[in-house]
Amino acid sequence: MWRVHLDQPDGARWTSPLSGPERDRAAALASPVERRRFTVAHNALRAVLGRLSGVPPARLVFGTEHNGRPYLVGHPIDFNLSRSEEWALIAVAPPGLRVGVDVERVRHDLDHLAMARHLYQPAEIDHLTRAASPVEGYFRFWCAKEAYVKAVGVGLAGLRDTLVTPEGNATVGSSRSLRWLDVAPGYAGAVVTTAVMIHKPLPDLLRPVSSVDHGVDELLDSIDN
Repeated sequence: MWRVHLDQPDGARWTSPLSGPERDRAAALASPVERRRFTVAHNALRAVLGRLSGVPPARLVFGTEHNGRPYLVGHPIDFNLSRSEEWALIAVAPPGLRVGVDVERVRHDLDHLAMARHLYQPAEIDHLTRAASPVEGYFRFWCAKEAYVKAVGVGLAGLRDTLVTPEGNATVGSSRSLRWLDVAPGYAGAVVTTAVMIHKPLPDLLRPVSSVDHGVDELLDSIDN
């Protein structure tokens, strides 16, 4: 599990390993800040996956499943990337597991309870109305839901059907591997792993890797929460 600060002063040096389609996606973003953040996030992802797979980052090839979920061609490593403003999270899981991660900037300019009534289940709404910080609670639940649907590959349409229970060992959907992440002040984060075959027992959440390629150590922080 890695946390990436995207506002790097020398972000231009992270452009070379990206593929043509990745560079096109970056170029299509509206602002220079978002283009730089996209570039840093995807280069960091390549650095992590290159280290784990033993393949130079520039030579990694990505494919997409029928639902648009990305995967690493030729390697059984499962991964997921999420970014929000100046922070990104990268999660990796070993063969036999799928992983989803989400990070969100906590925003106070939204009618979070109205949104929750549209997207959340009654038990979740009841919890938010009684929470000490309903806004933070809304975003924690959102991160958990999105991490889960990203892990199982059902898309955002599955958010409403996903139940998050915050008491004790939090559960989400059919998975019991939800972890909340302390990303940075003003941010919420969550990671979910689920077995490829849902009926199989789930092991502990993915183990953090302590080292990455030389030159990105100052960019990537390992998270173990």
